Amino acid sequence: MDNSVTSTDQAGHSIGKKVSAPVFQSISVTEVYKLIEQKTDLSLIDVRTPQERKQMRIAGSRLVPVGDVIRGKVIFPPDKPVILVCAVGGRSYIAGKALVSRGFSRIYNMDGGIEAWRRAGLPLERGPEPALSASSEQKSKQVQ
Repeated sequence: MDNSVTSTDQAGHSIGKKVSAPVFQSISVTEVYKLIEQKTDLSLIDVRTPQERKQMRIAGSRLVPVGDVIRGKVIFPPDKPVILVCAVGGRSYIAGKALVSRGFSRIYNMDGGIEAWRRAGLPLERGPEPALSASSEQKSKQVQ
């Protein structure tokens, strides 16, 4: 896929120079599940609220509310893909646009969000999450 765009001058006329434009892509719930099953090194980021996450979540995902993503409060590793998840795909799309605008390039929005995951019958965790240890809390600002 060619992720380049043709640059323009201040008047909006094409100057013919192609520059790379960061983009993010959609990914299906079945593709995400396969990547998890294959133990692919990725960051699965849940941008919903803590209350929504308590109801159901994908094992191995990390909670980073959409507002924190937009404000740049979390550091994402540049060397692995980041898959964003929300309830149905809207907030994760907004988070993806924010990350791409800051230069991240391996960003994916999970189509249909956690609702599509649930409808597909894929495994979910429910209820409160285990408490974080002190060392985990120190690392909470950096997504692994």
